[in-house]
Amino acid sequence: MVERIPSPGVSAPLPARPVAPAERTADPRTEAFQRALSTMLGSKVPVSVLSRLGDGSFMVRVADMQVRMALPAGTQPGAELSMKVLAASPQPTFQLGDATLHGTPVPLSSNAASLAAAVAAASSPLTHSAGQHEGADLSPAARLLAQVLQNAQGTPASASVTGTAPLVPQGAPDPAQLASQLQQAIAKSGLFYESHVAEWAEGKRPLSELMGEPQAQKPPGTPPTDPALARMINMQLAGQEQGQLTWQGQLSPGQPLEWKVTREEQKESRGGDEPEPGWQSGLRLRFARLGEVKASITLRGRHVQIDLQAAPDVLAPLRDGAPRLQDALAAAGSELAALRIHGTDTP
Repeated sequence: MVERIPSPGVSAPLPARPVAPAERTADPRTEAFQRALSTMLGSKVPVSVLSRLGDGSFMVRVADMQVRMALPAGTQPGAELSMKVLAASPQPTFQLGDATLHGTPVPLSSNAASLAAAVAAASSPLTHSAGQHEGADLSPAARLLAQVLQNAQGTPASASVTGTAPLVPQGAPDPAQLASQLQQAIAKSGLFYESHVAEWAEGKRPLSELMGEPQAQKPPGTPPTDPALARMINMQLAGQEQGQLTWQGQLSPGQPLEWKVTREEQKESRGGDEPEPGWQSGLRLRFARLGEVKASITLRGRHVQIDLQAAPDVLAPLRDGAPRLQDALAAAGSELAALRIHGTDTP
């Protein structure tokens, strides 16, 4: 019998963590950006549109800093705009035509920021006991690292992969095909390139698979400081420290899909056995007959817990399909430990 999940949660929540005391009231990059803008109030500044991000916002360059900003529909990467600076704080604000826009510098991931701080500290003049200053000489590798981290500034500090093509053709997808397509979309994203190179060196992965990843598709001689490679390094560091990965794209043409996978914090087992790894997965889909359906899935070993949320008028067919879902999971070697199906108006 399928039991109900007592928790009313819908999306895949991150494990609760104690909040560490904040050492600063604002991000250093935001503070630097605000200081620069405070001298430009009322003036027009050039804004270069660098790229469009997966969530529809844009990465732009303004005041020699890369900033995330929501721009009007139809804006294209490569455009050169002129904006009036309305405010520097509490939030940088600009005017473009009749539109009021806000810009936010995007910090490096914590790991990348720590590396950048270490490089900056090593670059600072050293003070001897006699009060004399002497500059530190960085190795070529350290200087290269500093350049890579500088080029990674402005990259979203999260591991987010954007799909460029629908996963499956029009129509109902085959589960096995969909699983394979999702696996390939993540595996070929470049986030795990170095581990795949290690597997290739050990004879566990063919070279042809490596050649399908972004790092291998760069022209020969592309320096490590290439902005695209630097952004990938920042996303890799963010994925390691957050234990979370997001894929955004289309399931089929015109059907958007967002899939988020989160690794749960490892907990000690009371019995002394190795604890089962835990994963939380959340996705949102829109179907022609069911409308929007949100799913939260928790996987611990072979045990699966599922929480489905949909419009109240489609709950009956979803519940009718619960036995088929249970049988399908069992055939795949998993056990449906809990299932909760509820409406969007459920408290």
